[in-house]
Order: sequence, then C-alpha cells, then structure tokens
Amino acid sequence: MINTLSLFKDFARYTGWADAMVFSSIRKCPDAGNDESVLVKLRHNHMVQHAFLNVFEQEFFDPEATRSLDMAELEQFAMNLHRRAASYHEALEPDMLDAVIELPWAQQFGEKIGFEVRKTTLAELLVQVFSHTTYHRGQVNARLRELGTTPPVTDFIVWVWANKPAASWQG
Repeated sequence: MINTLSLFKDFARYTGWADAMVFSSIRKCPDAGNDESVLVKLRHNHMVQHAFLNVFEQEFFDPEATRSLDMAELEQFAMNLHRRAASYHEALEPDMLDAVIELPWAQQFGEKIGFEVRKTTLAELLVQVFSHTTYHRGQVNARLRELGTTPPVTDFIVWVWANKPAASWQG
C-alpha cells in the first residue's frame, strides 16, 4: 500500500522528469525555442514553482525571477529549481503535511475573487503546485503540436510504467 507522503515524493520526482522532457522536446524544435507563447507559459510555470518552494522553505522569492529569461536560461533555472525541490521533498516527514502554510499573496487573491481565504496545509499546497504545473505543461505540449512537432508523453502513469526514471536535463 502506498502512503500519502510517498505519493507526494513520487509526484515531485515525476514533475521534474516531465518538465525535463518538455525542455528536451523544445531543444529539438527550433520554432518552439523561439515561440513567445511557449516561453511565456514556461516562465509562468517555473516562477510559480519557485514561489511556492521559497514559501515552503521560508525564503524570499522574486516574482520577476523568470521574466527576462530566454529558453536556455529558463531550462537552467528549472533544472536548478527541481534539484532544490527534490532535496526539499525528500526531507519531508509525514507530520509536515498537516502544517498550515500561509501564502503571502493568498488574502489579496481571495479579495480580488470575492472570498475569504481559509488556511491551507502543506499537503493541499503541494497538490496545487503539481496540478498547476501539469495544467501549464499541457498547454505547452498543445502549442508544440501546433508548431508541427510531437510533444513528449508526460503522463504520470507513463513515468510509473517506465520505472520512475530520473529527470534528464541538458545542463
């Protein structure tokens, strides 16, 4: 039987693998490497991953960290971020998942949308990060298909079937 903590650790490793697969496909498609839509989505995706990890680690995060990165710089940023995240996730203990984490931007977001933000646990926020990343990775893969290339297969179950390989980064 798999436990929740083990599944979160798997999702973290899977996310790094899938993100690396996307960058590998982009390197093989010159049009994708210069496509503004792909770049904007990836900048946003990795900025959000950066923001959450920094909050989890109680570190300052720069919301502009990815704004001006080109594709090669962004891949390096993502690789370093995933390596940092791997260390964080591997150190997680079961009781940490129930910890209440306050996001500095949550209340402002709630007011903008029209609701009061309730407290959230680390487990809930990890689900948000993984699902948000998957959503935007799907957008990038759809754009890769529009650009005439075959996007990578990045389904979680494919990663499991492939014996949970490690991420393979360029850098």
